[in-house]
Amino acid sequence: MLDTILFDLDGTLLGMDLKEFEKRYFYLLGEKFREHCSPEELYKIIWESTIYMIKNSDGIRLNKEIFFERFNQLIKEEHKDIFINGFDEFYDKEFDLIKECTYRMENMVNAVNILKEKGYDIIIATNPLFPKVAINKRIMWSGLSLENFSYITNFEICRYCKPNPKFYKDILEINKKRPEKCLMVGNDMLEDLVAKELGITTYLVTDCIIERDSPYAPDYTSDSAGFLQYVDSLPSII
Repeated sequence: MLDTILFDLDGTLLGMDLKEFEKRYFYLLGEKFREHCSPEELYKIIWESTIYMIKNSDGIRLNKEIFFERFNQLIKEEHKDIFINGFDEFYDKEFDLIKECTYRMENMVNAVNILKEKGYDIIIATNPLFPKVAINKRIMWSGLSLENFSYITNFEICRYCKPNPKFYKDILEINKKRPEKCLMVGNDMLEDLVAKELGITTYLVTDCIIERDSPYAPDYTSDSAGFLQYVDSLPSII
């Protein structure tokens, strides 16, 4: 019997057009640091550092450490403190302007609230490419309270990224969960469904589906309305 539900965030609990979100994100970052780096160059540096972080997970260092290892190699020495402090300011202030590229998914909000009432443990298993503040803000944009979730991934506490199965293995070990008692809910056919490798049941929500070449088939598939019906059918475990 299930006792834990893992949720992806972007496109699963928080509606968005991913391309528009990324476009707005990099535009605002580019404007923030234009005085020190061209927007085009900053875009390349951030993407290269992100790919480096994804590919160089070693199970020892945190994602943040790996990201900035590469980032600091690519920027001018005299700009390091400017960027570190500027990123903190950006996520505190300018990042809020990206909210307009997102929307609430009421079916998913209702589903989370029902799961909470029924006694399920709920975990945010979003790809930990962002700092805690950026992920927490997006959860709140979705209309959900942070208190709904017992664990929330971010790049300051995680050692792996999706689609590495070790990302999910870490979540299970940290939270002392058994894979056969977990359900992973997401919208990405590769990054979320790879959880099947650990024996986690998967549910693909199709409202904002990201279609990729993937060897994994979901155990369940529906839009958010269908997922809400599925949640309604689950037993209370209190």
